[in-house]
Amino acid sequence: MSLSMSQAATTVDTHTNTHALAADHQKNAGIVIIGAGMAGSRFAIELARTHSNDDTARLPITLISKEPHVGYNRIMLSPVLAGDTAFEDTYLYDEAEYEQLGITVLSGVAVETIDTKCQCIELDDGQTFNYAKLVMATGSTARVIPFPNHTANGVHVFRDLADVTALMDYARQGKTGLVIGGGVLGLEAACALAAQGASMTVIHMDGHVLNRQLDLPAAELLQTELGRRGVGLAVSAHTEAIEMNDVGEVCGLSLKDGRTLVADFIVMAVGVIPNAALAKQSGLEVNRGIVVDDFMHTSCPNVYAIGECIEREGELFGMVAPVNQQVDTLVTVLKEALIENDINVIDNKAAVPDHWVPFISKPLSLKLKVSGMSAFSAGQIAFDDEAANAVETLVYRQPDLNHYHCLYLKENKLIGAVLYGDTSDGSFYSQLIMDNVDITPIKDTLIFGEAYCHLDEITLNNSPTTEVDIEFNETDRNVDHHKAAELLEDAL
Repeated sequence: MSLSMSQAATTVDTHTNTHALAADHQKNAGIVIIGAGMAGSRFAIELARTHSNDDTARLPITLISKEPHVGYNRIMLSPVLAGDTAFEDTYLYDEAEYEQLGITVLSGVAVETIDTKCQCIELDDGQTFNYAKLVMATGSTARVIPFPNHTANGVHVFRDLADVTALMDYARQGKTGLVIGGGVLGLEAACALAAQGASMTVIHMDGHVLNRQLDLPAAELLQTELGRRGVGLAVSAHTEAIEMNDVGEVCGLSLKDGRTLVADFIVMAVGVIPNAALAKQSGLEVNRGIVVDDFMHTSCPNVYAIGECIEREGELFGMVAPVNQQVDTLVTVLKEALIENDINVIDNKAAVPDHWVPFISKPLSLKLKVSGMSAFSAGQIAFDDEAANAVETLVYRQPDLNHYHCLYLKENKLIGAVLYGDTSDGSFYSQLIMDNVDITPIKDTLIFGEAYCHLDEITLNNSPTTEVDIEFNETDRNVDHHKAAELLEDAL
């Protein structure tokens, strides 16, 4: 939500299937899902699909959405902001599908309290419901760094439709904007707003954009392309304060080097924080996110959690691929939940049913796509001076096409890869990294890609890897909330 906007009255989106719970559901709303984003809506649909139409013994499914818009693809907000896609095209499922699968959808309402002892919830409109199983899919919130005047009118985040609407108004008026944060979301927002008519500059704390994903040569190619698209860039730039005029509106940004940049509005794109406040208030174990086990159980019986709000063994999850895996795991856990045993399903590891599939966090390779500019990153690509002495690099450049490949080798094994422009061999390099393969037999041709390598001369283990598009949310994996001001670059 825009930080400059007052809390707007919630309206119900006509796309959603919103109706009061039937009388026989009011005593027990069955499996209740709090949050109807990409994780919650997909879980509701996938779980319902496991139920046959005449299976009356199954628990009913109730999906609760704080937003009036249910189950839309949040990563599609960038093309919506750019004017390339209509918001109506971002929905993951049709209204009819919820109806056909018997899913009760309540939108535009929030859960105020959860009583885990009596297994009931209360909504902000006063309704109360019992649940047999509760699934927390509360997602995450855009991080806002509390610079001086960060509540001024014109300070925004880029997270939902209200943000898109507010930002498009600035762009259409040709206003001047600054984006704090040179990660994927920040660059997407800047490119989209520039395309719509705004004068945009990205403010980034580190020496180059996407510093966690790209090495300097790849980042420089990207930065040159950003310039061609009318997006300015200030790197190694540390924010001192947001400037505002006498009526409380943004008028600029002061940097620690003494510069002041003029602006009509500012977008903070500095990562997200798991929405775990309701869980913590309800007595669930919360660290940075809601703590879960391999089967998505929280610390409380009959309460589960999936998506950006969770933490598993110290890890947060902001990419679609692992979130989808969590959804699939929880479907195996709850698909056999029957009305007659809804309270007594085993909620610990003492006796795990055979059909439960555990969630296993897999190494990720990141396929970046920033407003049509493609890049790929896998493994280790940054090294201190001592470690760099033991690393060999293989580099391929094709300047006419803006193609750049860099492979990082150590002891004849591929440990990292960065591709810009042509990313078609990303999966191949990722597999070599994961399998820890001795690449000596193919070293001379490795930089040219899989098609030029004699694979019969090496041994691939086909270790499981997951390639994800980094646009699929931006959760920082190592956030110290007390040092958020030092993490402007962390838009991953």
